[in-house]
Amino acid sequence: MKKICIDARFWGVTHTGIGRYVENLIANLPQDTDTQVILIINPNQLHEPKLAGYEKHVARAHPYSAWSQIEMLLLLIRIRPDLLHVPHFTIPLLWPGKMVVTIHDLIKHFSRGQETTTHNPLLYWVKYLGYLVVVKLAVMRASHIITPAQYWKDILVAKYHLRPTKESVIYEGVGSIFSE
Repeated sequence: MKKICIDARFWGVTHTGIGRYVENLIANLPQDTDTQVILIINPNQLHEPKLAGYEKHVARAHPYSAWSQIEMLLLLIRIRPDLLHVPHFTIPLLWPGKMVVTIHDLIKHFSRGQETTTHNPLLYWVKYLGYLVVVKLAVMRASHIITPAQYWKDILVAKYHLRPTKESVIYEGVGSIFSE
């Protein structure tokens, strides 16, 4: 049986666009008896009824923290997935396994500088450099990249000199705005 692990820490509308994307992704997974889907969630999602049918592992660290990198690596060593889907550029940097990464946009590549933050300038530039490194590693390490628009696929191909076949455009659908 194949194991697919989804980093679902951003699941739900409280995490805005990415959360909605993850929620819809999980809700629309095809049923396959030869594939086990395992979710990595945050503690608030442990008893979420919409996630009841899945094996879940809890990650407590904030997804953008250094501790998250260690925690995710340890979880993935325990899970041993054949494929990891990371629905954001925040990949587990030390995980050597096969990954599919969704990159929604590169807005921070184009909108940057002191006027885009309330943080201390030194802290901002350190974090921005970290962002650039993580995105580049995500792009280079991913076995495949999903983008929600041809525009972002073209930007990624040009900026990182990727083969166009390394990326797929999967348009984001319209979901219900009402809770069920």
